[in-house]
Amino acid sequence: MPDLSNKVCLVTGASKGVGRGTALQLASYGATCYITGRELATLETVQKEAEDRKSSGRIIPVECDHRNDENTRRVFETISVEQNGQLDLLVNNVFSAMQYWWDNFNVDFYEPGTSACGIINKVGMRNHHYSSALAAGLMIPRKRGLIVNVSPVGRKIYLLRLASGLRNALKDYVAKNNAVNLRTNNVAFVFLWPSIVLTEKMTKFIEKDDDEDQALNEIRASCRQMLDCSESVEFQGKCIAHMLADENMMKKSGQILLTTDLAEEYNFEDVDGKSPLSEQSLKILTKIYGWNSLSSYIPSWLKLPKYFYDMMFCS
Repeated sequence: MPDLSNKVCLVTGASKGVGRGTALQLASYGATCYITGRELATLETVQKEAEDRKSSGRIIPVECDHRNDENTRRVFETISVEQNGQLDLLVNNVFSAMQYWWDNFNVDFYEPGTSACGIINKVGMRNHHYSSALAAGLMIPRKRGLIVNVSPVGRKIYLLRLASGLRNALKDYVAKNNAVNLRTNNVAFVFLWPSIVLTEKMTKFIEKDDDEDQALNEIRASCRQMLDCSESVEFQGKCIAHMLADENMMKKSGQILLTTDLAEEYNFEDVDGKSPLSEQSLKILTKIYGWNSLSSYIPSWLKLPKYFYDMMFCS
């Protein structure tokens, strides 16, 4: 079990969903975890949830609108003052355009009035880069730290039009470059790829079956085929906790990491006791392509070789 009792963490956008789940897991392993969001009352419910669980660590809510650089800067200033300059982990999770994302699924970039790139990427790629720079400023003097960029479904394939793919592709590219810049200072920079995370919104999306949009229905069907590799909102937090406690985490810097691979490496399960199947699993891939009969004969442990998977999704 990771011991994070001496670690100071920051998870941005932790009011709900994956951010909330990550913060709860970090606190359960003993970390002091700052969380940000636009509504303090919502953040305080996450703090109370950690207390109700009797977590060995603690959660500290900080109200912040990450669309405002000054707001973001003050978060890191607060951590620096209260923790004597210590910050061991930044999880770039904040994303303010989720509702816009769903409401404008089929809006093309050339349609009049389209502003998706600005809306999605400002508190996505841009703010993640700014937060990473501020975090690095605290980590470099201590020669130790971990920065994690989180990429959702649709990071390298056509999904939800241009703006979503642009956000994730740029964020992953920036992470690769930042990893090189920070390596000499012993600060690791990775990007984490969860599979389908069963947030409340995702669960409702998968269960719905009366949408007139054929493209949405096709994606919904693919998501259903991948439920065997779906994750709880806290699975990612377990991955990050184990990485942060790993003395050899610098070996992972600059890499695209799958949550399921980390679970296998560190030998842990999801909070419900299940082990989500890897996206590299041939069982999952054959399901996605509609070969259900074939899929039933393939063992869960049989995977597509890593180099083939990287050529398909990571290059």
